[in-house]
Amino acid sequence: MSKQLADSRQSYSMRSGALGTMGWNAPEVLDDSRKVNPTSAVDIFSAGCVFYYVLTGGKHPFGEPYRQTANIMDGKYNLNGLQKDKHEDIVATDLIEQMLNMEPQRRPSAESVLKHPFFWSLEKQLMFFQDVSDRIVNETLDGPIIQQLESGGQEVVRNNWMEHITAVLRKDLELRKGAYEEGSVKSLLRAIRNKKHHYHDSPKEVQETLGSIPDDFVSYFTSRFPHLLLHTFLAVRSFAEELTLQHYYLKSNTKLRRQKRTHPEPDVTTTKPTTKKM
Repeated sequence: MSKQLADSRQSYSMRSGALGTMGWNAPEVLDDSRKVNPTSAVDIFSAGCVFYYVLTGGKHPFGEPYRQTANIMDGKYNLNGLQKDKHEDIVATDLIEQMLNMEPQRRPSAESVLKHPFFWSLEKQLMFFQDVSDRIVNETLDGPIIQQLESGGQEVVRNNWMEHITAVLRKDLELRKGAYEEGSVKSLLRAIRNKKHHYHDSPKEVQETLGSIPDDFVSYFTSRFPHLLLHTFLAVRSFAEELTLQHYYLKSNTKLRRQKRTHPEPDVTTTKPTTKKM
């Protein structure tokens, strides 16, 4: 499904015929009206199809074989196969949507794909939550990083995150009166950081409800707040050059784009995506 691109070249020649396997190749390869040679972005598109195929056990984002080519040309995909127990895999959906963008220049680079939180281990996710919480602990509510973090935060915390954790953990957190704001993303991150730092000092029943660190511990929170990881990643990426955060992001952060959710940035990434769902 791919073709070798020499280091000195920026695009592929079409003289040797169409690139890739029908049903898996990018729209610019199929569209004879486009007068430019396709770039390595065609492989990102194909990889996005493959990612979805693997994650769903054999489904194709553009439907059945007899409809795939037409749907690719129309930009009509369906990622419903990423629904798990009635919950969407938010992180995987975000990555694949970027990779399937109709406009090749808006697809992420291979380096950006590999930096996406989809590929983070649970240990790295926990480190990220901790580092962000440490970074914002003394920030004021009107500061830019807090404003970005809390923008759209009600969906992340599900209006009141205290209502969605187990009673034993809620009781433990409530021992510190006024320490946590129930509708705040910053406060939720603080709770995650504090319980990680004081895990071994916590009562046995709290340790049991949270499970082992890092896997059970992280899954406890991300299963209850599925938007938390991606939301936080996108909210603080404007500060990606800072020492404590830079290893979570691609150095040239411009290629990692979000297509449909919150936190638009003042550049071309704010334009409405052209890809459509089936």
